[in-house]
Order: sequence, then structure tokens, then C-alpha cells
Amino acid sequence: MKRKKRVNKPGLTWLIAACLLILIIVIYNPISVRLMTIGVALYYRLDPVIFYRQIRAESAFRSLAVSHRQAIGLGQVRQSTAGYIEEEHDPELLYTPLYNLKVSAKYDLYLKKRFNGNWSLILAGYNWGETAVARRMRGIVIDPNEDYRKHFRDIPETYNYIEKILGPLKKA
Repeated sequence: MKRKKRVNKPGLTWLIAACLLILIIVIYNPISVRLMTIGVALYYRLDPVIFYRQIRAESAFRSLAVSHRQAIGLGQVRQSTAGYIEEEHDPELLYTPLYNLKVSAKYDLYLKKRFNGNWSLILAGYNWGETAVARRMRGIVIDPNEDYRKHFRDIPETYNYIEKILGPLKKA
């Protein structure tokens, strides 16, 4: 009895590999990431210019960026933050652009609620920590339109972060 020879179909393997490669290139492509950033901002009703600048300041649109403090991805989100912002958080997903942007946007929305919609405080909270900002602003009635960055002059990283995203402080 003769056995039939099993024929490998290298064409199918190569096709699957090529499709996966194209998918990865499209998802992690810097142009795709920028478009996703704007799309996520619009979806979550955040100012797209501010959100775009925030992501640029955080990671320069590098999806796989990891900071020395273990903040991950486009929005430089820490696992602990993602855990309380996203109910069913999967730690590995922070490396995927869309999920990372979603968590970043949800954190902005959380901070927006906490700091009465004031972008200078939202950004300070994102960069320096919401508890530290709340402590610093204790006793101050927060005006959504006031620029509070002057309260962070002694924290150059946060002050410069706010300026990088909102632009220079306007003279009165």
C-alpha cells in the first residue's frame, strides 16, 4: 500500500505571515497611531488638539515606549492607574495602541471630573499625580477656565509638561 505524500503548502503559510506583518505595520505605524489618537479624543469628547499634544509629549507616538517608572505605551500609563481606570484591565494590552489610548482618554475624563474640567490641573494630575495636585489645590475653588500652572513652578517637569501641551502662559 502506497502512502500519499503530504504536500506542504508554503504559499498559505507565507500568506498568513504577510497578512500578520501588514496588520502589525498598520497598527503600529506612526501615521495610524496619530489618526487613532485624534479618533479616540473625538470618541471620548476630549479636545483633540490637547489630547494629541499630550500623547506626543508622553511618548512621541512610540507605541512600545516604557519609561524608567514603568509607564507604558502612547499615553505612558502605569499598570496601577490602568487597573482602577479600566474595570477588566489586561496588563498586556497596554502595549497595543488603541487600548492604551482608550485608557489614557478615560484617565483624562476621570481627572476632568475631579478637577472641574480645568485642563491645566488635568495635565498636572496626569503628570505629577492626582493626589499631589489635589493636595496642592486644597481650599481653592477651581475655575474651569483659570490657568493654574503657576502653582507648579516649583515642579519644573510638571510646569514644562503643561506648557508643552497648552502653550506658553498668556500675559494678563
